[in-house]
Amino acid sequence: MNTPITEYIAEDIKTAINAITVTKGFNQTLTAQRKRWVDFDSETPEDGKVLIMQKEDEPLQNPVGYVAWSQKFLLLAIVTETGLSESESIELKRSRVRDDIRKKLVEDTTRGGYAIDTINGPATPLDGSRITAIEIEINVQYRTLFEDPYTKV
Repeated sequence: MNTPITEYIAEDIKTAINAITVTKGFNQTLTAQRKRWVDFDSETPEDGKVLIMQKEDEPLQNPVGYVAWSQKFLLLAIVTETGLSESESIELKRSRVRDDIRKKLVEDTTRGGYAIDTINGPATPLDGSRITAIEIEINVQYRTLFEDPYTKV
């Protein structure tokens, strides 16, 4: 069974997020998780958990022999008041999480050689009844052979 290029890219994103730790000079330690099934009504959201969700893709161009794509990923980072001092806001912590992720993702914009580029997109703060989080969009551009979407170019 073949593995889609987007799966290699998603796993590289997961590895990069798992490398965000306090011991490596970041503001917090984050733990990435590929989305399977998350039910915040029956499970408690964990501070520092980052859910990686693959969203829509779109073709960029189709020169002879290959296809270029832009694959969107949404990273949902759970942020709680854990670790905040009395004078710090949840917005400050969300901003630190956002910028630590953005900083780490541009260290290797080729996603381990599977992508052409990684582009940081908008971030949206979320304040729900069950979770406080920040949703970060990234777009990863990659190419595959026209006749074989499992083979990168």
